[in-house]
Amino acid sequence: MFTKAEVSKMSVEQQEILAQIELSKTRRRQKLLELARGLDWRSRYFPLNILAVFIILLAFYYFLPSRLQNSEVIYLPAGMMCGGVLVFYITRLNRRVDALLELLDFDRQNQDDGNKSKAEKAG
Repeated sequence: MFTKAEVSKMSVEQQEILAQIELSKTRRRQKLLELARGLDWRSRYFPLNILAVFIILLAFYYFLPSRLQNSEVIYLPAGMMCGGVLVFYITRLNRRVDALLELLDFDRQNQDDGNKSKAEKAG
């Protein structure tokens, strides 16, 4: 990290580059926070997946048994749809855990950089 005095001694181009680097770090951290909190678009639309599967199962229940003599045919697609929802849910949880771990590594790395700059100033 740089102090205000060091930044003021830099040329305008160097200050712009430094600002772009800091902005990219902030954006990356913000994106990781959104993923970890479940605020990305995939997590927002996840309840629609469950609703769609429920509506399809409801349609199978009401329309297919009257047309088929063997109503056990419904169980295979219903099980496949429920399994698909389970896979989507596990994938979503895995994505959030990965974002948390990456955020932890990112924060530790930035903290180490801050500690190194403090040690250089003291030494």
